[in-house]
Amino acid sequence: MDLDISQKISENSGLGTITKSHSPFAQMPCPVDVSRVKDFLLQDLASKVLQKKFRVQFCLKRKIDKNNLVNVCFNESTSKAHYGNVIRCGSVWVCPVCAKKITEHRRTELKNINTMWKNGITLYVPEKMDENFIGPPIHHAKDVKGFTYLLTLTSPHYAYQNLSLLRERMTKAKDLFFGGKKNSSLFQKQLGKIFHVTNLEVTYGQNGWHPHNHILIFSDKYLSIQEFTRIKILLADHWSNCLSKVGIRKLVRKEKYIACDLQDGTYAEQYVSKWGIESEMTKGHLKQGRESSITPFDLLRLSENDDLIFDKKPSDLFREFANAFKGARQLSFSRGLKRAFAINEKDDDEIMSETLDEAIFLRDIDDYAFKLICKNKKRAEFLDLVTEDYLTGSNLADELISYLSDLDLKTFNTEILPDMQSNSAVLSRVSLPEKSTPWISSKEFDWIQNIKNEQVTKIDIDESMLPLIAEHLAWLESQRDST
Repeated sequence: MDLDISQKISENSGLGTITKSHSPFAQMPCPVDVSRVKDFLLQDLASKVLQKKFRVQFCLKRKIDKNNLVNVCFNESTSKAHYGNVIRCGSVWVCPVCAKKITEHRRTELKNINTMWKNGITLYVPEKMDENFIGPPIHHAKDVKGFTYLLTLTSPHYAYQNLSLLRERMTKAKDLFFGGKKNSSLFQKQLGKIFHVTNLEVTYGQNGWHPHNHILIFSDKYLSIQEFTRIKILLADHWSNCLSKVGIRKLVRKEKYIACDLQDGTYAEQYVSKWGIESEMTKGHLKQGRESSITPFDLLRLSENDDLIFDKKPSDLFREFANAFKGARQLSFSRGLKRAFAINEKDDDEIMSETLDEAIFLRDIDDYAFKLICKNKKRAEFLDLVTEDYLTGSNLADELISYLSDLDLKTFNTEILPDMQSNSAVLSRVSLPEKSTPWISSKEFDWIQNIKNEQVTKIDIDESMLPLIAEHLAWLESQRDST
């Protein structure tokens, strides 16, 4: 394990300088949600690393309804503002902003389920009926005050192995593990399993990718020390056989109990209380001990500088992870569990699309202003300023937009316009439109950004963009003159 990895992640936690010119708002006495600022910056980095193959590229940046403006609402129960009429990608794997909300929702679900199960719940189960019985099953009420166990499943892995193949084999082995006759005899009769919840996770270390499953077993059976030990051995043997059937080598005795680990309710409760990516999102260090490896979001952080880690680029590893886990379910509930606990079925997209009734509309944001906010990576700070305006009656949000507009004008005048003027043959064919509009398309912004980064020469100028750029310049000049 590279001992400097923890330090590298910590150094990257700031995710670099937001803009070339520092805003005066950094010194304002306005409460700033540092965690959200980091999440938004990390989301920007994910967009850069993954490019246009994932919806995170547009998350909280592109409008849902093009005929309406982006708006800001305030949730009094959380004391936080959020954007409205914007696309949310709903990706728990690659989007730090969406992942935090989704995992917190799922964690609350798990916590409530575990509490109900420990304290007692009434289940309606079918009566045992004759095989020739015709008609709907007859149910009776069964009071359960149950127990929870935590089962962890892993497999041998090596640095050269592809993550997609590893995950595919793990999934097949898990299906075999819970299927067939063993499910009835081992899990239901001996372990007393009624329901289970499966969580899919992955880390990266010196031995490559490490996909693993944490499985909460909801049992109606108390296990003595002797029973617990015996079932641990049976489960380990069963899991080893399942791995060998899907092409993973047979495990030796010591490896079996590492690859399949059963823990009692104390560990299960600790796991439930801390589960969720939210704890991974803000940490700048690595897990210690047996779990000493790098999380996917740590890989993303390291992608900013992209120094080699275990002889590979973090950005390449994060892209491999994103492709391998695209469309996968992070949390899976066994059949009948949600109905038994009266949990409404919601997928990740639905969780992200939820709007609370107590949300208060605060303001609209015109298109040009929102593009400036996104371009300068000020989405989180703008929400904080709008909140401060709402609570104190200040005007900080509009002051930020004015500052960014002036900065944009300065950039055009000092960097873009001279470059355009130097090519008189092109500029001579450009005339200012009669109508001015306070916006510029993302394509035009990308073009301008490429010029700033010296990726576009004068010869590469797309003449079709010049009228709109000139139009934008004229609008900025008019705004400056009016003030």
